[in-house]
Amino acid sequence: MFDLAERLSANKNNESKLSNKLKTMLFYQTEECRSLVNESFRFDGKDDPKCVKNRDEEFRQIDLLNPPEVVIIELNASQDVVQDAQRLAHLLPSQVSVVIVGSEDAISTIRLLKEMGFYYLFWPVSKQECSDFIRNVLDNHEQHKGLMANRKAKRIAMVGVKGGVGVSLISSEISRSLSLDKGVSTLLVDHNYHGGNLDIFMGLKQYQKRAVQKGTLLSNIDGTYALGVIRKVTPMLSMLAIDSEELSTQELNEYTLAVQEQVLNNSSVMIEDYAHLIRNEGDIVSLLQRIDVLIFVFDETVSALRDYNRLNQLVKKNNVDNHTRIISVLNSSRPVNSGSVSLDEIEKYSAQRPHIIVPYDEKAPQHILEGQQIIRTKSSMALPLINLIALILGEDQKQEKRSIFRFFKHKG
Repeated sequence: MFDLAERLSANKNNESKLSNKLKTMLFYQTEECRSLVNESFRFDGKDDPKCVKNRDEEFRQIDLLNPPEVVIIELNASQDVVQDAQRLAHLLPSQVSVVIVGSEDAISTIRLLKEMGFYYLFWPVSKQECSDFIRNVLDNHEQHKGLMANRKAKRIAMVGVKGGVGVSLISSEISRSLSLDKGVSTLLVDHNYHGGNLDIFMGLKQYQKRAVQKGTLLSNIDGTYALGVIRKVTPMLSMLAIDSEELSTQELNEYTLAVQEQVLNNSSVMIEDYAHLIRNEGDIVSLLQRIDVLIFVFDETVSALRDYNRLNQLVKKNNVDNHTRIISVLNSSRPVNSGSVSLDEIEKYSAQRPHIIVPYDEKAPQHILEGQQIIRTKSSMALPLINLIALILGEDQKQEKRSIFRFFKHKG
């Protein structure tokens, strides 16, 4: 005879056993938090989580190919819980359930963390409350529901105000450095259809974009199909680049966006190389609805400055509640003193100084042809590009080290 109560009890026991096997890590700041979390796990008959000090270098040691299922991060010592959580988010694979422990008592904190896909456990908390909370998180993770479903890649759009300002070069440098130097799972998206040199900047040989046929329906694009379109460059870096002799630029863009939506949970950061495809207010509005960070790239020409000011005004008009961060990059594409406008003039007419200034380096093309990352060379472009990555991730920027010889040379 079928016993429903017995079957339900058996299912509950099976779920409990599954939860016991989940790999959990605790990044703690205080012994009090570490002790309470461990006691809560033992209280429920679970193995202690792996406990390490809450330091950035420890996060970078996470095995991204075999990550923990649940990560608990204590931020009781934080001055701004949301800001610190955002800074750490890129170091955590998107398939991980994240619990933030903090003493910041504000509705806005809970709301913003929830939007990021993070749970918030308010401190101080009793052992029973902690146990109930963690059990709920583990069960949600096991059933692939809860806030983990809200965790998606941070989307960064690289937009050139006109062609030839170096967007693809900067996009490739950021993507390679994030994946190789920072250990961040990264997807680079090429929106330069019917051309582009992104493969050259990436150091890829005999590379061809994925050809798309006219009959491909957007409604047929699912997660499995999307993963088949994406090319794995390294274990932590993937690339999406398509082309077609039959489809228009608009159709290819819609196809690319459909693929992106299917793989948002597969990477921590998504870099989108838009080159000069964003031209009007409609493009700006559509872009701002999808992305987290917008990076404008322009050079020191009159035409680029005019286009930058025009597009920037459209962004200010449509960036509701400043939801999207805006970063400006002046990429010097010609030798010093040969540009049409000076830095002072740029500041005057745009009413702000560029966040990042990348100097001209005549040796840059040689580095690129040799397949090198400019960031890993002694190029004068390296430090500004490193600082652009730091700005994106919310890290402190590095100051240029100036030798005594250069100091006296400058003084002279």
